[in-house]
Amino acid sequence: MRATNADDGIRSTRDKSTRPSSFGERWTALFIRACEEIGFKPSRVQLERFQKFHQLLTIWNQRINLTRIIEPTRVAIEHFVDSIIPIKYHLLPNGISIVDIGTGAGFPGIPIAIACPDVAVTLIDATRKKVQYLQAVCDELALSNVEIIWGRAEDIARHRAYRESFDRAVVRAFGSLDVVIECALPFVRIGGCLIAYKGPRVHEEINRGQRAAEALGGRVTNLFTLTLPATEIQRTLVIVEKVQATPLRYPRRAGIPAKRPLADVL
Repeated sequence: MRATNADDGIRSTRDKSTRPSSFGERWTALFIRACEEIGFKPSRVQLERFQKFHQLLTIWNQRINLTRIIEPTRVAIEHFVDSIIPIKYHLLPNGISIVDIGTGAGFPGIPIAIACPDVAVTLIDATRKKVQYLQAVCDELALSNVEIIWGRAEDIARHRAYRESFDRAVVRAFGSLDVVIECALPFVRIGGCLIAYKGPRVHEEINRGQRAAEALGGRVTNLFTLTLPATEIQRTLVIVEKVQATPLRYPRRAGIPAKRPLADVL
């Protein structure tokens, strides 16, 4: 696993002060049951990694603002299980490459990397402290299938090494669907797809998202909706297939997609 600045090469940090903790049987049983509901049976090593990830998230959350959800059972369902929902819909086959745009605390990318060790995961975030946290977590978890990039998605998408080079882009808690599509779809190769994690009001965004997708060489093809196990939280995965190359004018320069959403200017 390596950490990369899109311009300056490899950067790496490691926090050796943390050690895995023992989680209770109740947490473990809840997590396993929830995973099995979406078609994933974690191994002992994977369970230990998820437990250690929660510990590291808690420690680092005291240093930098990562998440308001820290209670173990909520983390298990609302972060970990939520992140790996694409498994239920057979969207993460072995051997593919994934880019996680604006990963923040590592969701959904790190849980995907734990659950799918044969999938290559690239995490992108623009905040240096979060990149240092991500590096420390991936080092502690010994995740060899993860690369970390520090930079803005709009800038990195213009680098030849990353543009239209991934089978999947995954995006969670990033912005409206048209903004997500402009920032993420340029990373996806033709024949691949963007998986956008959205909430219960996603249908209000679909028309705008479809217009943005068409402008960037994609189309919204599927919506998969479920209620997270042991909760009343509704999650919808919006699938945007890449059908042709994204015009070179997209994405617009950093910050513009959020300030002037594409659906407003098309």
